Amino acid sequence: MSDELLLLGDSVTVGAGFSGVDDQSCYVSLLRSQLKDAGAHLNIRASALDGADTGYALRRFDRMVARLSPDVIVISLGLNDARPPGSRLRNSPDRYAENLQQLTEKALAIDVRPILCTPPPRLDVCENGQPAWKTMHPYAEAARGVAEKYNLPLIELYDEFVGREDLESLLPDRLHPGRAGHQIIARQFARTLVPFCTGRELESQPVRRGSNFEFVTAD
Repeated sequence: MSDELLLLGDSVTVGAGFSGVDDQSCYVSLLRSQLKDAGAHLNIRASALDGADTGYALRRFDRMVARLSPDVIVISLGLNDARPPGSRLRNSPDRYAENLQQLTEKALAIDVRPILCTPPPRLDVCENGQPAWKTMHPYAEAARGVAEKYNLPLIELYDEFVGREDLESLLPDRLHPGRAGHQIIARQFARTLVPFCTGRELESQPVRRGSNFEFVTAD
């Protein structure tokens, strides 16, 4: 029997319809194929909404998470915490960290194993004269801090994106990753998930493990 993996996210997890991405090229679809090819037994579902932030996920936790009865959840939020659409107020990095902690505790309380994810950068805003890609840096640091506090696995997207010379081409609309960006996201997710399902590293890349996360691998 396979574990149920839930991807809790925003428009990046929705994927299709943003920056030229469709149902086949979004990271959710690519991840399904990569995990299957690696022999990892996971049924993947996405629970995502354009514009969602950690506050929304907390308020809708029952509908977006609990009712779907996952075994594992990847929390991939943050872009809309930093710069929400419309007239909503932003969540500061500290509030973002608090919300991630609450999401983590809610998941653990219903025996769902959480994985955190640093948000990718965004290039559509520039604050305090700093380069636009640094907007998400404190949010990435917050996610790392919560993962360390709860000893959780962490999927690193922020550093993977900002360390690339082709960053601007990866974000065609300066916010949403395009097809090449979704390939990077799928690869980063797989590097964390495959070892816990199969006991093997993916592409000989080290991954961040945590004691709150152990798969019962299905045959």
